[in-house]
Amino acid sequence: MPQAIIRNQLREGVRRCGERGLFHSTKWYLLGLEETEPINIGDFPFLDLNTLELAESEVFQEPQVADRYQLAKSYFDLREFDRCSYTLRDASDNKSRFLKLYAKYLSGEKKKEEKNQDIMGLADEKRILNENVSEILEDLEPLYLVDELDSFCLYLYALILLKKNMEQKAVDALVKSLNKYPYNWSAWLELSGCISNQDTLEKILPELNNHFMAKFFVTHTANELHFNTELIQQDLELLLCLFPGSDYLKTQKAMHFYNTREFDEAEAIFDELIEKDPFRLDNLDTYSNVLYVMEKKAKLSFLAHNSACVDKYRPETCCIIGNYFSLKGEHEKAVIHFKRALKLNRKYLSAWTLMGHEYVEMKNTHAAIEAYRRAVDINTKDYRAWYGLGQTYEVLRMPYYSLYYYQRATALRPYDARMWCALAGCYEILNQDVEAIKCYKRALLGSENEVIALNKLGNLYKKLDQQDTAAYYYHLSLKQTKIQDNHSIDLVETCLFLAYYEKKRGNFKEAEEYVTEVLKYNGPEKEEAKALLRELRNCTKASNALETPIHSRTVY
Repeated sequence: MPQAIIRNQLREGVRRCGERGLFHSTKWYLLGLEETEPINIGDFPFLDLNTLELAESEVFQEPQVADRYQLAKSYFDLREFDRCSYTLRDASDNKSRFLKLYAKYLSGEKKKEEKNQDIMGLADEKRILNENVSEILEDLEPLYLVDELDSFCLYLYALILLKKNMEQKAVDALVKSLNKYPYNWSAWLELSGCISNQDTLEKILPELNNHFMAKFFVTHTANELHFNTELIQQDLELLLCLFPGSDYLKTQKAMHFYNTREFDEAEAIFDELIEKDPFRLDNLDTYSNVLYVMEKKAKLSFLAHNSACVDKYRPETCCIIGNYFSLKGEHEKAVIHFKRALKLNRKYLSAWTLMGHEYVEMKNTHAAIEAYRRAVDINTKDYRAWYGLGQTYEVLRMPYYSLYYYQRATALRPYDARMWCALAGCYEILNQDVEAIKCYKRALLGSENEVIALNKLGNLYKKLDQQDTAAYYYHLSLKQTKIQDNHSIDLVETCLFLAYYEKKRGNFKEAEEYVTEVLKYNGPEKEEAKALLRELRNCTKASNALETPIHSRTVY
């Protein structure tokens, strides 16, 4: 039965990853084991279970070698990485080689973090590197060239290449590793991190074996990069048929709804996940973002309290508490918690970005720029950091800088109207009205009902003295404002323009309707509207008086 094959392969993946200290992969596959259901193989054409290439025998021939490996692994589990590496110093098989060098790599990472504890302080300016990377590369490079590395050593080799900024070679090594053995989720995540756009993804996919793990990889990457949203939905639904109770897939679905700003749907899925597992913290930082945007202060407070009870010193918990204080307007306390999250995990992208937002609120633009730059250094695909940099430089009245950063944000979120409206705003500041119009029209591709873009287009065409086009966009913006009950635009200015426009065309009744709308608001325009209304009524009377003789002659 196909489901039996999948379960056995997942169990084998759990064992192999667990024995090598890849705990994230181990947890991921164990969660998958709980959720497999009986299936019809014909319903899943991508489910080619024959592509799995078995690695070399993992059973040590000599008991002493096996005992030494178990001793080293116990040191690894206790985070005594140097002892683990030293214990396996003479090992020559791939399994022992991986644990030895991986322990050495983690030892270097641990020491690097210990030297660099100051978040955004003077000591934090120094770029401290992992001192063991070059040594590990020297061990692995010759073996790679003669094709003697197994899939896990290839994964480690790719990690080292990425540390050396040799991304293309790392991608080649990761593809080779995953084709040899696809049940290493950590390798899939590293490969996903190397992909910056849809073209790169489409180029890599043909090089990978046709395995269902590749489908997980595609949905994860597409979700991270915010593209092809309909395709994400289709793939998620397909995988949910295979793993109907998968918390991971449900989380991905919630993340997809968050990215598409469907917050109610995202909230419902996160509520379901928490009800099923009340002690989970994974991805709850995103859930706190959802509650923050929806301004559900009580629910966010409850989430922050529960998360602190589960694990006070998890980065996700610190981020959730930071969001709670931010929603309360206590920005200094929010910064403290985001910094605490970064001390626990310096590469925690959300914390850098959210801390940048808080510094903007505190009007500390220098610190905001630094926080956003750190986020971009970690992940150049984070549109929020690019957008934040654009906003910060806009506050500093440096529109050319803003222009560059907003362009980066639009490249990452091509269907997000907010990015295009921000970019258009910069062009307006620079008096490049034609470019601004292009951007506002591009914003409408992401949302035809974008009221701000429609109104801005009306303003720009009015400025360019293209009255008919301006009226067209003002009509649309007014219509959408009423439908959405959205009063984010200047209704008075819009209605006055349309009143004069309809008057000029002789449509006095329509013009009077627009003037009536203006009279609902207090302001200097109210007197102008009253005068215009009197004028329109006089015009209507005059028009009726002219029409009366014509009707009389028609009767007789």
